[in-house]
Amino acid sequence: MSTPTATLERLTPSADSPADPADRRFRRVWWSLWYWAAIWTGVRLPGCGGSWHYFAQGGHLLFEDEAGQGLHLYATHPELQIGPISLMAAAPLQVLGPFAGRLLAVLLMSGTGPPLLSALWRLVPPPARRPSRLLAAGLVFIPVWAELVTHAGHLDDVLALVFGVAALHALVRQNPILTGLLVAAAADSKPWAAAFAPLLLALPARSWWRAATACALGLAAAWLPFLLYDSHTLTAARFTIPNAASSGLRALGVTDPRTPAWDRPVQLLLGCALGTAAVVRRRWPAVILLATGARIMLDPEVYSYYTAGVLLGAVAFDLIATKWRGPWLTVGGLVTLYVARLAAHVLPISLHVLGLLRVGYVVAIAVIVLLPFRGRGRSGRHRRRHPAPPDPVPDAAVQAPIRRGERRPVPGDRRSWGSNDRLCGAGRAVGRVRPGRVATVLYALEGSGCVPLSFVLPSRRT
Repeated sequence: MSTPTATLERLTPSADSPADPADRRFRRVWWSLWYWAAIWTGVRLPGCGGSWHYFAQGGHLLFEDEAGQGLHLYATHPELQIGPISLMAAAPLQVLGPFAGRLLAVLLMSGTGPPLLSALWRLVPPPARRPSRLLAAGLVFIPVWAELVTHAGHLDDVLALVFGVAALHALVRQNPILTGLLVAAAADSKPWAAAFAPLLLALPARSWWRAATACALGLAAAWLPFLLYDSHTLTAARFTIPNAASSGLRALGVTDPRTPAWDRPVQLLLGCALGTAAVVRRRWPAVILLATGARIMLDPEVYSYYTAGVLLGAVAFDLIATKWRGPWLTVGGLVTLYVARLAAHVLPISLHVLGLLRVGYVVAIAVIVLLPFRGRGRSGRHRRRHPAPPDPVPDAAVQAPIRRGERRPVPGDRRSWGSNDRLCGAGRAVGRVRPGRVATVLYALEGSGCVPLSFVLPSRRT
């Protein structure tokens, strides 16, 4: 039997036809975004990779055997707040030398913007796939993404966010083991990404234990060797940095000159709590946004590359979970977190106001994501202005076997799916299977519903 994706491609050849006007429009949009990314890479290239020396140092020390190196790395160098996966990824580039290694790393990271947008775009329901939405999101997101990948060169944040987007894809394919491993890989790249863990709760309840086990094993494989080899590794979690005057902590009244001891655990707990609430509200695409939002609100520093993660999460929510014409949460993050800081150099905007903007943006996105907003429809009845996205479903066709005497699933009726709850949406009933026969129904996601594309002829039992 052919794979669902291959079957869907065979059934819909016109979707990939060059003569399709929509296909030509999307092709122009993608070329435009690649050109846009190249322009911003060129703008940020002078002085690129400003933080790469941390990765060069950590990648070198990780594979050395002298005292204070190897598995003693985090105990003796707590300033390296970088996950083991990021250090292992950076180590091979040191063979090229300091300058060539940094330049190659920056160029490789600079090419991740459009592919990440493409990965998110594949999760967007077909009725919401309008070229204008993709173009607007890309134009807003890519300049700030260049701040992270080209100017700062923070490989750990890049890997954490890439693994987070990959976890979204594993989630919609209902793969608990892969979802757990990808969430663990994100945390193994950058510890704050452990706040992506609520994605596991978006899986069916029967799969939670497998996802949690895979995630725990992934975390243990990366961090446990350091903890067992040197018990002082945990002291790296107490490493402090200055509390900037424009930070969210200052705006909240925390005047400690350096990172408070409770700050990082509270960051993680707040991100997990908001993400869990989003999953309960069936707004799982907001988990990355809320996790990165908790980080920027409670982090004592205000580095501009922090904003890239927030905007990536905002793009995910804007495109997947809403039907807005424009990526309004993404635009709001650009203005309040990035443009405002640049404008403060020429306008009389106080540092305290900048901190309030950080806190205000996070509070605003939490309210928008977690609270129901209702508007008045044509019939006069109240309905949600921003409907919750459907449960995670594959973006390709799914083959669901129908057993003898079993009623074919009614899309939109969760009870009709039983233990095979892999699809959801609104659609129409397709009747019952005649006794004594077995049929296979091929469904593909179309909008928020599941539309039967073709039927395999039923065969008699032998």
